[in-house]
Amino acid sequence: MSDPFAPLGGGASPTPKKTGSAWVSVAPVPDDAPPPPDTHPSLGKPSGRWCYADASGALLGFACRFDGPDGKQFRPLTLWRPVTGGRAGWRWEAWPAPRPLYHLDRLAERPKAVVVVTEGEKAADAAGRLLPDHVVVTSPNGSKSAAKADWSALAGRRVVIWPDADAPGAVYAEAVVALVREAGAAFVAVLAPPEGVADGWDAADAEAEGWDRARAEALVAAAKPAPGPMKAISTTAKKRNGGGSDDGSAGGGRRRPPQRDQLMGLCTFVDLWHDEAGDCFASFPVNGHRENWPLASKAFRRWLSVRSYEETGLAPGGQALEDAIRVLEARAYSEGPERAPCLRAGEADGAAYLDLADASWRAVEIDAEGWRMVDRSPVAFVRSGQMRLLCEPEPGYGIEELRRFVNVDRDEDFALLVGWLLAALRSRGPYPILVFSGEQGTGKSTISRLVRSLVDPNAAPIRAVPKDDRDLVVGAVNSHVLALDNLSSVPSWLSDALCRLSTGGGFASRMLHTDREESVMQAMRPIILNGIPSLTDRPDLASRAVTVRLRPITETERRTEQEFWEEWSTIAPRVLGALLDAFSTGLRRLASVKLERAPRMADFARWVTACEPGLGFEPGAFLAAYAANQADTTETTFEADPVAVAIRDLIRNDYPTGWNGSPTDLLVALNTRTPESVRKLKLWPATAASLGNRIDRVAPVLRSLGFAIDRKHSGTRTVSIAPAVC
Repeated sequence: MSDPFAPLGGGASPTPKKTGSAWVSVAPVPDDAPPPPDTHPSLGKPSGRWCYADASGALLGFACRFDGPDGKQFRPLTLWRPVTGGRAGWRWEAWPAPRPLYHLDRLAERPKAVVVVTEGEKAADAAGRLLPDHVVVTSPNGSKSAAKADWSALAGRRVVIWPDADAPGAVYAEAVVALVREAGAAFVAVLAPPEGVADGWDAADAEAEGWDRARAEALVAAAKPAPGPMKAISTTAKKRNGGGSDDGSAGGGRRRPPQRDQLMGLCTFVDLWHDEAGDCFASFPVNGHRENWPLASKAFRRWLSVRSYEETGLAPGGQALEDAIRVLEARAYSEGPERAPCLRAGEADGAAYLDLADASWRAVEIDAEGWRMVDRSPVAFVRSGQMRLLCEPEPGYGIEELRRFVNVDRDEDFALLVGWLLAALRSRGPYPILVFSGEQGTGKSTISRLVRSLVDPNAAPIRAVPKDDRDLVVGAVNSHVLALDNLSSVPSWLSDALCRLSTGGGFASRMLHTDREESVMQAMRPIILNGIPSLTDRPDLASRAVTVRLRPITETERRTEQEFWEEWSTIAPRVLGALLDAFSTGLRRLASVKLERAPRMADFARWVTACEPGLGFEPGAFLAAYAANQADTTETTFEADPVAVAIRDLIRNDYPTGWNGSPTDLLVALNTRTPESVRKLKLWPATAASLGNRIDRVAPVLRSLGFAIDRKHSGTRTVSIAPAVC
């Protein structure tokens, strides 16, 4: 067999090891170096060639593989120059020890990433594709040369070793454990190949078998921490350390690390991050999928406690758990990236995503081409404990499947309901407020539950009115849809809070009564209300509302709850599939849709208009229904406001050419012409200042009826009201 260390010219030349100083390695390779050869003088053209680079990305040399009659062979290809001077040349020999690791440049680029060590460059490339959040390295020249590599680049790093599934792989793993620990690695673990794999199985085989990212991450996350130093370091390693104990104890015995540190070690492969508000989260693989949870959540504490029990056989102490989570939160905030957590709905790269909230953390991906189920989405979905499973959508059905479950007489009401559903499936608003109104026996609570089940199923699908706006926002932060049931009225504070949630708002309070820090909760959510009386008496709430009026259900139409929901469980996937078809149409058409006249909640109107062809609606049908609904709601709001009615009657009956004067004069004029029974109402203003505030609230309603309202504050305060043009 020819000498693999022969010079490229073919003549004999001893290796540097034999000559001592005949040749000197040149690394990194200078720009004026000759090009490397394409073929080996005796082995021919390599079947694979891997570039080694230093931390800055400069070329150090190559590792080449040759497949021939005698099987696979590996040869390094590096640049050398004669000691006596002369031109540098490429030689088929390895770097002098210590040799560089494969992918030093990636290690430098990602100093916080977990490092995976494989056995060979082919396995390293495959593992890198399966584990994009990790950095994968290997040592050159085969498993028997691990001790000749320079492992110092792994100092302070978290390391997992992925050995081949054979006896040499186990030997390699044991050697690397000792070497990287000696180099100062912060944590070392060794993964166990799955049961039943072939002898020699590695990351390249896993990729060839169709493994995906989630499965590979789950395998890495299940890696067992390497045994302690006295148990793991071989005799050779002991000799390097002078033959004594290296565990830091005076007597040479092993010292058990604090439980807090053990818990931190179990989180080595947890991806830590934070959101814009500074709240901290953890992402980690579980049973072949990936989950995202707040670090302060019960779910994360439970997961960490179970991991601790699996690894040590002991439940973690409460203080150790608290200490570990505090450290993780600090790392997530200071070292982790900033991401946007999404609850039920999210978007990324022009596509929308809907979390099914199932055990496998699957999602629906919707783009301009259609929709599909995906095992993993690019969106950082988080969940609350109240979220429930969303039905898996079915393709091939129309939105008419929904109609027989909604007791409305008018097509306009049905179109408005479908429009609200399409808006609620989006991850961003503003969102309209869906109001179901009707007399007793119209199924308001049932339809509220049904509608929410299509968007955001919850353990408590409809709820009573909270006691204050803080509780309202807390409920909104923990769910995508907010549904309030059986309202008898909408007090002022609730109306204002619902308006803020519809278009974006929140609540701020002191974190503790003894400090000055604020805790801010902010949300923008789709909202459902239902009740017998009119719930949109206040103009600001009415302008954001879509009111659907339900007709009474006759005795011949009424069904039992069991019958109704059993049938709905069959139809719901079809309806959701139809909505997603329309959603995809909306994504495709939205950029080209322009509204001639933009109503209030213009984003909502434009979005549903873009979705119309996917629903089978006539062009313009939704906008016509929305305009009519707004006009009807405005009329109802006007009739419910005594100040607005009194101003209209005053202008029409006594000032047909208009009114101009001070708020005090206007209040006197209104009081003179208004019955005492109306003036005694709480809604009636008692002062000129309160009248001015009421005018600001009713001005949009009066303008919708044709009146012109103008308040001036320079010098003397005046109010000008021009009559409606009939």
